[in-house]
Amino acid sequence: MSWPSVIILVPAGRRMSLEGRIRAFGLAPDPATGGERLHWHGYSYCFDLSGRILADYEPDEIEHVTASIGEPYAVQVSCQSMDAARAFLHDVLPGVDGLVDTNHFEILPAAGFLTLMNGHPGWDWRRRPSTDLASGSGDGPPGLSGHQEGA
Repeated sequence: MSWPSVIILVPAGRRMSLEGRIRAFGLAPDPATGGERLHWHGYSYCFDLSGRILADYEPDEIEHVTASIGEPYAVQVSCQSMDAARAFLHDVLPGVDGLVDTNHFEILPAAGFLTLMNGHPGWDWRRRPSTDLASGSGDGPPGLSGHQEGA
């Protein structure tokens, strides 16, 4: 399986804030991809901060995202492992008023995504939808349908 990746979506007006938060980790240019990379706490990451990933979204997905946060800006984060993904997202997402696209058919509010990661430390969103994590009522966290990586 390829590196886990997520897409962090925020209102376009908050682009600089999200970019600044991510760049503070000490990104380096990655000539091979044209993006940026990071080696942090023993993990490797690749970033696309261009926002071009939005071109991969279906029109109905863009509609759902826009209805939730307005005109979006997106950062794609590819992580060497699920542990790497959890470590980075635990540090970067607090206070982010936006969405997380799991690249596996779910787009969740960032705060809800963090709550799920904290409540289910071994959760692999590539294999198990958030709705399977709900206990009791059978209701999952509020979210939007999302696109599948590579779709």
